[in-house]
Amino acid sequence: MNNFYHSSFTHSIWSDWLLLSFLILAGIVYWTISKRIGFQMLYLTILSLTLGFVITRYFPFLSREDQLLPLTHPHIQASMTLFSFFIPLVRRRIEVILCLFPPLVISISYLFLQGISVFSIVGGILIGGFISYMFYRSLDWMGAMPEPYLFTFAIIFPVFIGGLIYPYTTYFFLPGILLGAGIGVSSEQFKIRINLESSNNISKLLSLLLGIFGLIMGYLLFILSPISFPFLFLFTGIFVGLWITFFVPFILVVTKIYDRQGKSRELF
Repeated sequence: MNNFYHSSFTHSIWSDWLLLSFLILAGIVYWTISKRIGFQMLYLTILSLTLGFVITRYFPFLSREDQLLPLTHPHIQASMTLFSFFIPLVRRRIEVILCLFPPLVISISYLFLQGISVFSIVGGILIGGFISYMFYRSLDWMGAMPEPYLFTFAIIFPVFIGGLIYPYTTYFFLPGILLGAGIGVSSEQFKIRINLESSNNISKLLSLLLGIFGLIMGYLLFILSPISFPFLFLFTGIFVGLWITFFVPFILVVTKIYDRQGKSRELF
């Protein structure tokens, strides 16, 4: 299993800022456009990234001469999942091309700057696109499932994924985000109920500044902090998920930047 610690999979400035950009993009949608779509983007992207590491650990590598080629590359797989998520939401052909452009740029960057094999890149693109496709195919099935079951699944599933990743606790950050997001979005619907439709442009700008500032400062404090304890990455991931889905809406409502939806709540 030493291949799981391939240099392209371990934490680096490149992978950290790529993940941070995924979180910011999902947060922007969640705070300003649609909580439902934003949460789906966040959960699906982090799930794809996590599954990429699980596939890399458990599935056989392709042996080519003296080199082992992984079936997928988690970062490329996650980027494809994220941006292909938008394809069913757009109508014009140019918009479809724009959705495919970012993962293409990221794939080319990994090919030439980090020497990732074409086999792994193609695998990441196919698996990432398939995850988004299966998500939309299962929408009818998930819509028929009682809401408490969906939230229970969103909370329990990351625990199962964490068991697959163990003992590589460094990667617990990812299921931690899934767990925090699942808890946060369910708590937000019952306790906060932020109303995006009544917000104006200034309110949305303030929410973006608050959310993005918190994510960037949290990342900088994390990499500079000398504190270390067991399951640090898990608790950090949980906090990030809660920050996006619960803490930012809570601050926006408390400061009256956004209004509440009253006594009703928006169902996903």
